[in-house]
Amino acid sequence: MRVRRALNGDESAIAAVHVAGWRETYPGIIPASVLDRMEIAAMARYWRGALAGATGSEAWLAEAGDGSGIVGFGVCGPETAGIPGCRGEFQALYVLRRGQGRGLGRGLMAAMGASLLARGLVPATVWTLRENWRARAFYEKLGGRRISERPLDFDGTMVMEVAYVWDDLSPLAGPEVAP
Repeated sequence: MRVRRALNGDESAIAAVHVAGWRETYPGIIPASVLDRMEIAAMARYWRGALAGATGSEAWLAEAGDGSGIVGFGVCGPETAGIPGCRGEFQALYVLRRGQGRGLGRGLMAAMGASLLARGLVPATVWTLRENWRARAFYEKLGGRRISERPLDFDGTMVMEVAYVWDDLSPLAGPEVAP
């Protein structure tokens, strides 16, 4: 397993994981029409701009180490939803099923947690769909505390998203970055 910062040129790999991750995770939660419209080429254009760094966010990649390439990614940066007192946010985290159970999600969260901590972006939040029980259990296991909900509209279908917060990222990031 290996976790590393994403670089310019990684946008196609991120886009492929992004599209596949949504299609693996969200059937029955968000409309099939949303999943069917997702295109790797369009997502790669989005990620090319995101990797340029204008938003202050950082992307991290997870490689399975068995030659199967990039199987996950995470994005962190400044908090975007306006939650009072929160400065950082885990903005995305996806690990494909074939990469799950190997510690890659935990590794991505540790790398992002260390980055947010080093930049003083604490406390930090993450949003996930309420019906995404696996993600919710994962964030709770890592010490996230549920603090909020908000509705999202996907092609006229309303779904709820829940927020978790970490007041202290040191345990998540690991002892090597603890203050």
